[in-house]
Amino acid sequence: MIVSMNWIKEFVDLRGLDELELIQRFTLSTAEVEQVIPKGRDVTGVVAGKILRVEKHPDSKKLHLLQVSAGAGGIYDVVCGAPNVREGLVVPFAPLGARLGELEITAAKIAGFVSHGMCCSEKELGISEDHSGLMELPADAPLGADIKTLFGLEDIVFEVDNKSLTNRPDLWGHYGIAREFAVLAGRELKPFAQAGCSKYEALEPIEIQIETEDCLRYSGIKIRHITKTLSPVDMRIRLFYCGMRSINLLADLTNYVMLELSQPMHAFDIRKADRIEVRKFDEPFVFSTLDGTERSIDPAAMMICANGRPLAVAGVMGGLDSEIVEDTDGLLLESANFDPVSIRKTSTRLGLRTDASMRYEKTLDPELTIAGIRRFLKLLMDIDPGVEVISSLSDNYARRYPEIAFSFSKAYVDRCTGIDIPRGTILKTLAGLGFAPRLEEDEFHITVPSWRATKDISIKADMIEEITRVYGYDNFELKSAGVVLAPVRASEQKSCGNAVKDILVRRCHLHEVHSYLWHDAEKCKKLGLAIEENVKIVNSVDSVNSTLRGSMIPTLLCALYDNQGFGASYGLFEIGSVAEGLTADGLCNERRKLGIALYSREATERALFYRLK
Repeated sequence: MIVSMNWIKEFVDLRGLDELELIQRFTLSTAEVEQVIPKGRDVTGVVAGKILRVEKHPDSKKLHLLQVSAGAGGIYDVVCGAPNVREGLVVPFAPLGARLGELEITAAKIAGFVSHGMCCSEKELGISEDHSGLMELPADAPLGADIKTLFGLEDIVFEVDNKSLTNRPDLWGHYGIAREFAVLAGRELKPFAQAGCSKYEALEPIEIQIETEDCLRYSGIKIRHITKTLSPVDMRIRLFYCGMRSINLLADLTNYVMLELSQPMHAFDIRKADRIEVRKFDEPFVFSTLDGTERSIDPAAMMICANGRPLAVAGVMGGLDSEIVEDTDGLLLESANFDPVSIRKTSTRLGLRTDASMRYEKTLDPELTIAGIRRFLKLLMDIDPGVEVISSLSDNYARRYPEIAFSFSKAYVDRCTGIDIPRGTILKTLAGLGFAPRLEEDEFHITVPSWRATKDISIKADMIEEITRVYGYDNFELKSAGVVLAPVRASEQKSCGNAVKDILVRRCHLHEVHSYLWHDAEKCKKLGLAIEENVKIVNSVDSVNSTLRGSMIPTLLCALYDNQGFGASYGLFEIGSVAEGLTADGLCNERRKLGIALYSREATERALFYRLK
């Protein structure tokens, strides 16, 4: 996951603090940062410029001769080949002396005319891959103003290792990470702006029917009279810096809210969706997803439907038939919460892993569905003030996670940590993380916030980690443990196995190998070894290699074949597991076996047999 520090600073005041040092503290306390990437620093001197005049180049069909005003910076003659040049257009303009990465702008003669600057595309500024034409700035952009300041081009982004966020669904959005930065920096976390929806309560609600227990909550609202299609420049830049491309305003807003709050959302064209059913189908069918691919949907997959017609694979991807198109002026906005196991299984079966499914798999907070809609509305109304809400904010909360609350003492914290962390520090840390702590007679009483209660915090021992990671593991005094250490006594089976290995290696000069419990079907086929019917692995990564071995021999023969060039004569052995069918109670009958195989390009089979014997 890629995180923007500019976005973080929208929710936490980090002025006066070293941002790189804070990112390092985040690594030590919260999640591993894999890399830090500065953005926009290699773009200097680029300003907002207005094209005053456009003339066709006399000797070229593609080139144009422009006059560009940079405000107080003056008027420049420019040669430009972009197809979308027109008088009155405001664009990023790089005058003489400006830099675009390693390119420094100098006066250059192009097809007989001297160009005293360059009008820029988004790709040349490093804010998208679009190089089809000039970047078009808002008409009211102040001429001569530095675009880095206007649109936040300069940023620091860092990539967080996704594996370190597996148990922290709240950290799959910038607001959750901002909460961590606020605690680490000792600063206040600002609330995110939301639209008030109480005034829409009298409007007709959306009919939302949930027919499967795999949908915990489904919220939605209808909006029409949408006139804008292009997202603001700063929003497009943030999306690109965080690894997403801009599509259109409505799609960008759903992605923006997802990256901000970690709540996936989907916008259906209101002409295709007037009501919602969340259900599963009895028979498989083919469904076209937004990426233009036809996919086979099985009965276990949860679908979002309208009047029985499938609109989206729930929690994974929308359907091609209900997508937002150019003439869409109304939408039904979905914000839902689904069972993480169901989404993971559907995503795996379809071979389709999306930004939405990755977040749902982590067990998202159901309380985010309403907050996501209200945040979306606020952003949309700021961009397109003429939009109209035509339904109430409708919500079907089918299944809730239980509220978790418990207590622990200061003595418990001292015993677990081995140090005396002040009560005030503990209270401040837990309050910043959202646990609403109360201290009564040396006893801390906390309530786990919804964004940490789905899979992360469940017992009081979890609170020790919360306290100590923010306190800083590097603040613990290093000292030897005052305990007596004694060697572990080896089991009889372990001792026997080690004795056998010593004999085979030291006396018989064999080589030990380690292999998997299942057959390698491709190698066995190459050697003409039949794979017997045996216990199979249900969730095998490779379905071809799902049969457990009943003998060590095929494995060792494959190892001999792979290592023929090792020497003229050698032997291999392994003490490993085999599966001899099932036990009476239906469990795998796993046994430990010793297997030995000898190879020689010189000795006869008879000689090897007697050596083996």
